[in-house]
Amino acid sequence: MKRFLLVLLLPLLIAACGQQTDSSAPEASSSMVPAPMTPQARGVTKMSADIEQSGAEQSLTELSEPKLYEPTGDNNTNAQKKYIALRHHLQIETPSERMQASFDAALKHCEALNCELLSANYNKETPYNPPSASMSARVPPRNVAIFLTGLAKNGEVLQHGRDSEDKTNQVVDTDARIKNLTELRDRLRLMLADKSAKFKDIIEVERELSNTQSQLDAMLSMRKILSQETDLVAVNINFSAAQGITEQGFFAPVARALKDAGRVMMESFGSVITFVMSAIPWLLIGIPVLWLIRKYWVKIKTKFM
Repeated sequence: MKRFLLVLLLPLLIAACGQQTDSSAPEASSSMVPAPMTPQARGVTKMSADIEQSGAEQSLTELSEPKLYEPTGDNNTNAQKKYIALRHHLQIETPSERMQASFDAALKHCEALNCELLSANYNKETPYNPPSASMSARVPPRNVAIFLTGLAKNGEVLQHGRDSEDKTNQVVDTDARIKNLTELRDRLRLMLADKSAKFKDIIEVERELSNTQSQLDAMLSMRKILSQETDLVAVNINFSAAQGITEQGFFAPVARALKDAGRVMMESFGSVITFVMSAIPWLLIGIPVLWLIRKYWVKIKTKFM
């Protein structure tokens, strides 16, 4: 009988234990719900989430390191602007028959690129000298590469030199002097407008104003020259004629001698003519003098004999 009762009560006990376990599970899960976060905690959580989100763009090391340079509104803390005068020197060789065409093409290309042409010279070919040309221009920096490429198409670039000169100190000094002279001129104009000033003072102010304006005009002219040197790139080009095979080969001296033979002979003949023409006046004077000296010498010699 006891065994039968135990068999009947065993399922009831097992069911009661399952219900107790199920009732304790919600309590445990409810005990694990996080407490409400404070504003400080929410800020920290949001910052960490932002850092994780931007991890591909900026690392934690970059966020923690201080920036070495923070641009400010003060111009004195920023790096000073450099004013550099750039210059290019080119030696271009072209055939003699294409010298004129290459030179004209360079001038047209310079004009198309808004260059400032400073000088242009062309020397035609003579029997004794090959043709040559030269030009100087100031080119906008953005057009320098285009201009040099065009020159290379018109001939062979034998030499290309580059140099630069720092004009920063001159520009800064000139700008400072212009500012000071402008302020002085404005103050002098205000003093000149004062109707209560004496006549002697007005004369002194006008004299000082004239001197200040002259100095200011000179500084403005100098600043314009500096702007042209630093804002544009100077390009100096020399065109030379290419030498032929006979002028640069083994028989070059012989070819030059044959070419110059006629000229040398004519120069010698011209020298003889020059000598004869120079001696004729002395002969006209010298021959009668020598004849008189000989005549008197004969008389003296016969007298004493």
